[in-house]
Amino acid sequence: MQYRETVGLRLSEIGFGAWVVGSDLYRLDDDTARRLVKRALDLGINLFDTADVYGRGRSEELLGQWLKGYDVVISTKVGYDFYSGAKPARRYDPQYLEFAVSKSAERLGRRPDILMLHNPPADAVKSAAEYALSKRGVWADRIGAALGPETNVLAEGLAALEAGYDALMFVFNILEQEPALELVGRGAGRILLARVPHASDVLTDRFKPEFPPEDHRSLRKKEWLIKARKLVEAEVAPLAKELGYTLGQYALKFVLSFPVTSVLVTATSVEELEEYAEASDGKPLPRDHLEALREFWTKHREELSE
Repeated sequence: MQYRETVGLRLSEIGFGAWVVGSDLYRLDDDTARRLVKRALDLGINLFDTADVYGRGRSEELLGQWLKGYDVVISTKVGYDFYSGAKPARRYDPQYLEFAVSKSAERLGRRPDILMLHNPPADAVKSAAEYALSKRGVWADRIGAALGPETNVLAEGLAALEAGYDALMFVFNILEQEPALELVGRGAGRILLARVPHASDVLTDRFKPEFPPEDHRSLRKKEWLIKARKLVEAEVAPLAKELGYTLGQYALKFVLSFPVTSVLVTATSVEELEEYAEASDGKPLPRDHLEALREFWTKHREELSE
């Protein structure tokens, strides 16, 4: 495992997406999830990312138990009020944030290293900045913004950079290269965390055209999944094969060829996690491959953005 250091934090290039722990997003049983966390530690993964809303606190609680005593970096996110009703509602006012952060720390059994506002719109990024950043060193060592849903991400990201947030999380993959590339270019010196590197498994060998209704990946339209997969099989998979990588590894190496700090993966089996960890070998994709993937994006960006 290779590591990258930004603003005093040394993070593994592959980070563990803990939305598979204790939540209904993937419906993994606790034994399987615990084995994944244990194997991640064995593989040298030291970044674990979760959110208070995952499993309504259960992901944080389990992660806190399983990582107790380990020298790791824990990132969590707040901003969805699931305490007040059946359906979580986004809130970023100081009173709620103070409450939510204290509950997260209680469940984790420690102060998180990175605390991010969860999917804040651009106006909330701006309005919450002064108060949230004043809590650097109190809430967490670093304060950031996890951007999304995927509507005004560029505006949200630019607002966060201008306001001085330490960390950004955003979607970045071969099929969704913008606005990530612009944020990477503008975000030098910040913690940049890339998520959804496999575009809902389109960029893996485990692709399927639809997901169960409770799986958050079902938000992708079936038509988009099928269209994107055809393009990948025709133009991206041969490139991965040329270098001897699995499609999943190739997708990760694409992201790691840019100055992101870490890429967060979703693994539901030990074998999948091991495959992804092998992508961190310190070798970026060759220049001709990066050029080919940029041309792929330029050629297909309009249809992939529909």
